Order: sequence, then structure tokens, then C-alpha cells
Amino acid sequence: ELVARFGHHLAITWNLGEENTNTDPQRKDFARYLHDLDPADHPVVIHTFPGKYDEVYQPLLGFASLEGPSLQMGKMAETHAETIKWIDRSAQSGRKWMVCLDEIGPADTGVKPDADDPGHDAVRQQALWGNLMAGGAGCEWYFGYKFAHNDLNLEDWRSRDRLWDLTRYALEFFHEHLPFAEMRHHDELTSNETDYCLAKPGEVYAIYLPKGGTTDLRIDAGEFAIRWFNPRQGGALQAGTVNSLRGPGQASIGLPPQEREMDWVALLRKSK
Repeated sequence: ELVARFGHHLAITWNLGEENTNTDPQRKDFARYLHDLDPADHPVVIHTFPGKYDEVYQPLLGFASLEGPSLQMGKMAETHAETIKWIDRSAQSGRKWMVCLDEIGPADTGVKPDADDPGHDAVRQQALWGNLMAGGAGCEWYFGYKFAHNDLNLEDWRSRDRLWDLTRYALEFFHEHLPFAEMRHHDELTSNETDYCLAKPGEVYAIYLPKGGTTDLRIDAGEFAIRWFNPRQGGALQAGTVNSLRGPGQASIGLPPQEREMDWVALLRKSK
């Protein structure tokens, strides 16, 4: 019935259960059945509990009828690492997965209304950019039961209006400035452990600095122009304190234009 009613829509994802508790053979049967039914061959993913990732996802690696995990993160701060983990494991299995972030905890909180958390700093830094800069497929936003307009009684999507802006800024950056389908996570190229680096080495590097400041980047031969993107406000790229780097080697990318204690994205593109 779901396929008949909704399968004609674009960008449908079939998600096998909220906190799935089926057996591994059942999950495989359900995924295969959906693919057999759906003439548009929409992707099938599986949602499970925090802490159950290895138990549920590991046996499904390489399975032909599954396109990826639907991550529920009990701790937002672990989003980036968990996304990388399943991107890499799936690639090693021979069938690459898309890795979505579909719920953030704790369950009573999720994403608070703008009235309670106007900046959504942790959500933006740890969840949104954490997933995208790992090479993840994007985020859905869960609203915790402790706050107004929660997941069970939401009637006003404007309660998180600021969050929609922050999400849009991130998407605009990826679509306007990055060949993201050709890039992968390369956190090892920067000097700070907290940086997120997505790169097509030798051509383009995007570095997200959750707490601002600066970092050193190891680059290939050539000259790379540096510009900065504000994930809190969106808009045009801006110049920082360093305009370019020349490689090969490792050097500081300089500082962002202002509000240097806040999160920024540095974009380096090969110019020569």
C-alpha cells in the first residue's frame, strides 16, 4: 500500500522501522520485497537504537537490497565519527552506502524550538555539519517530547524557523561551491582533531572549524585560493587573513573574517 500510494513521488526513502527490532533475515526479506515492488527503485534504509549499530548494520554490509543506515544518535557529538565509520565499512564491503542522520538525542530534547535554543549551535556544529562533512547523505530533524511543538503534537513548523535557515545555508554551500559527489572525508589533512575536512585532494578542500580559530592544512602541489563561509548566516564567500596557500606541504589557513571564536568553513580551491 505504501508503494502504491507514495512510490510515484521523487526522493522517497523507505525506512524499515523506527528502532527496528526484526531479525537479520527479516530485515533482508523486507528490503528485498520493497525493491521488488517499487518500480522506481527508491533507496531502502534501516533505523535502529543508539548502541545497536554494529549488531544491526554489520550483517547487512554488502547486501544488494539495502542502501544504508538511518542513524539515531543518542549523543550528537558522535555523529561525525559514526557517519565516517559506516561510509568506510560499506565501501570496504564493495557496496557503498548513503549514511543519513535521522534522529538526534537525548529523546526528550532533540532539536529544541527557536524560543529555547535560538542559535542551535550544538545541532549545527555536531549534527548538521558533522554528517555532511563526513560525506553523509543529510539530516532529518527530531523534536524532543520535553519541549513545545514536539514530535507527537507538532502543528507549527515555524517553531524551528531558524533551523530551516541553518540547514539551507549548509545545502547552499555544498551545491554552489563543492563537487561533493567527488569528495570524501579527509580529517587527517588538518592539524586540529576537532576539524572536519572534506576534500578532493589536489583540487578542492572544505574545512569546518566548529569553534573557529585556525588550523594547518596539508596540501598537494599548486596554489590554492582561500575563502570563508559563515554557516550561521550563509551568503557570499569572504576573505580572511590569508588569501592563498602554496603547496606541497603544510601551512596555516589563517583566520576567518570576524567572530573568530564561532564556527566557520574554509574553502580552498586550486588556482594555479
